[in-house]
Amino acid sequence: MFPVAPKPQDSNQPSDRLMTEKQQEEAEWESINVLLMMHGLKPLSLVKRTDLKDLIIFDKQSSQRMRQNLKLLVEETSRQQNMIQELIETNQQLRNELQLEHSRATNQEQRANDLEQIMESVKSKIGELEDESLNRACQQQNKIKDLQKEQKTLQ
Repeated sequence: MFPVAPKPQDSNQPSDRLMTEKQQEEAEWESINVLLMMHGLKPLSLVKRTDLKDLIIFDKQSSQRMRQNLKLLVEETSRQQNMIQELIETNQQLRNELQLEHSRATNQEQRANDLEQIMESVKSKIGELEDESLNRACQQQNKIKDLQKEQKTLQ
């Protein structure tokens, strides 16, 4: 077996933790930048601490809140865009259905008009047939009367 070397004391443990936190914060900002760019916005720049006179510096808590707020804003914008897209699609679907119903109503109206014309034609024909029937009945009545007169004269 090999001898196990004792672990050296982590003298730079706080600086390692600070470096990890810094890397995590940078990764979170990069994630926010990706979201911003996906929505057509310009990314935020992370700068090294070389020249601080043109910079505004936030503490960690403010920086984290800002990242959370930006992320929420971008997510809310996405949600609203999706909702708007759904509303546009629903509106188009309703327009299509309305157009279809209007077409059906027009067809039904035309059919009703056609049936009304047929009914008027049938009524007219019935009237003609009734008139013809009455004329025939009158003619037959007259013939019967004439025949009865003839019969009486013959007797």
